[in-house]
Amino acid sequence: MKTLLTTVLALATSLVFAQHHNSISRSINDDGKTLSIRVKGTVDGNPIDYDRTFDVSNLNRDERDALREHILDSLNVSTPEPIKPLKPLKAPRAALAPHAPIAPKASKSPESVAIISSDQETVSVTNGDNQTMAVGGKHPFVKVVNYNSDSGQLYLRYKFQKDGDDVTYERTLDVQNKSQQERQQLIDDIEKSIGLPKAGK
Repeated sequence: MKTLLTTVLALATSLVFAQHHNSISRSINDDGKTLSIRVKGTVDGNPIDYDRTFDVSNLNRDERDALREHILDSLNVSTPEPIKPLKPLKAPRAALAPHAPIAPKASKSPESVAIISSDQETVSVTNGDNQTMAVGGKHPFVKVVNYNSDSGQLYLRYKFQKDGDDVTYERTLDVQNKSQQERQQLIDDIEKSIGLPKAGK
């Protein structure tokens, strides 16, 4: 009997120690131009104090959502489930005459968005030949590269600070007969000529 009681107590004690205590306070503000994420608390006994703001004016909603998801995932914090509104109570209605069926609309398949690089100061999102990069730190900048393989158009947009002034650089190039390596060399030359800060410096 003592052995059974000791075993039960040992099992209960180990279950108490095995439980992880999570206490998280998170604040996410996305106004379409800036994305502010603040997470404070503890996850599995480890303290978290994360407070960053990103310039996301060049990102679409899916890219902003992917950025937010990746940051929260890297902090080992899940995105809160949205609260579903309650359905209002409806009084029963008399049967209505049936309507002709409506043909369903073809759904637009979402493009896949893959995050290829992220650390505390740099976040890069890629989708095929398109890339968006937001870099924080001492010399923050935003870089957007969109390549349309059908038209051969390469769109570049950069936002950064140079000598205390805000600089926005946009350019569309016809690169239809250029390889990916030639396009990358062209991008590198443009970044060097406009004085774009290097990531991580």
